[in-house]
Amino acid sequence: MKKMQEKNVETGIHYYPIHKMSFYNKKISLPVTEEVSQNIVSLPIHPNLDNDDVDRVIKLTNLFC
Repeated sequence: MKKMQEKNVETGIHYYPIHKMSFYNKKISLPVTEEVSQNIVSLPIHPNLDNDDVDRVIKLTNLFC
C-alpha cells in the first residue's frame, strides 16, 4: 500500500475480519482469515478510470507483487 501511495495510487483495506469487529466481538481464532486480511488490499476501480489509469494500476500491481 505504501509503494502504491508513493506512486499516487490509492488503495484500501476492503475486507476486515468480521469476528474482529466490535459488534461481533468474538474471542475466536481464525488464522487463515486473519492472514488474508493482512495481505489483501483493494485497488482503484470506478467509472472515472480511463484505460491509461487501468494500465498504470495493473503495471504497478505487477511490479510490486
